[in-house]
Amino acid sequence: MQLKHLKEAWDLLKGVDKRYYTSTGFYALGDAYILSGKNPQYKNQVILVEHRGKSQINHWEQTCPLSECKIRPTVITNGDDGQCNLNRKAPVLQVEG
Repeated sequence: MQLKHLKEAWDLLKGVDKRYYTSTGFYALGDAYILSGKNPQYKNQVILVEHRGKSQINHWEQTCPLSECKIRPTVITNGDDGQCNLNRKAPVLQVEG
């Protein structure tokens, strides 16, 4: 996805929307601490997760402090695989904020 789309997704998701749809899929905010298997390195960090078709890709370079996000996003389905990656078989990523 283009850098412009990443920035737009962040800007929108840090507002009130939980998802940002593009022609190839959608972006959702995820709790990096939960997705990384509760790694303290990612405490209070939020990542931007891209969902495309049946695969989900973590954008680990896109992080922001939880305090900067107006919602408190938590991934409640399709968690990580123990290697800081989302499970890739589930067709949806559900985010609760």
